[in-house]
Amino acid sequence: MQVVSPPVYYVAVNNPTPQYPYTNWQTAATSIQTAIDAETLPGRLVLVTNGVYGSGGVAVYGQMTNRVALTEGVRVFSVNGPGVTQIVGAPAPGTTGNGDGAIRCAYIGVNSTLSGFTLANGHTRTLGDFSQERCGGGVWSEITGVISNCLLTGNSAYYGGGSAYGTLNNCTLTGNSATISGGAADGSML
Repeated sequence: MQVVSPPVYYVAVNNPTPQYPYTNWQTAATSIQTAIDAETLPGRLVLVTNGVYGSGGVAVYGQMTNRVALTEGVRVFSVNGPGVTQIVGAPAPGTTGNGDGAIRCAYIGVNSTLSGFTLANGHTRTLGDFSQERCGGGVWSEITGVISNCLLTGNSAYYGGGSAYGTLNNCTLTGNSATISGGAADGSML
């Protein structure tokens, strides 16, 4: 039997020298998603330093874009916490709210963890799959996903403006809204 430590990847939004495989601060990726996608090994760790991460996106279900999508049991941790590390979504183009083209802050996959971020200004679609595309403006999580030590603020969705599903530990939800119900959270374990 051989015990192998899970790999660690680094992210620094202003790094002038990003270089795959992003395994130290000097070669850190400039986007969280790039570091997540560098490997598929469950249990890998992505460390993110201070900054506003508000570009790019990936769809997991239908046409709903997520600024970051944690998949395959990845753990994504900020180095210095939610006061200085933000993942920022976006409203539908030409609006200040939900609709086609809106961007949710984060999707948390099976056995994945997001810790130490501010999740702000995330929005969802008004059409498409009821649960996966219209719920959880700040974060939509699979049942075994975990969100910890995060601030969810200024997010909007049909249900669960701040979060939908998953487990939230030591999180603050403020200023989120929903069209129907669950302005702060819907279906989440708090």
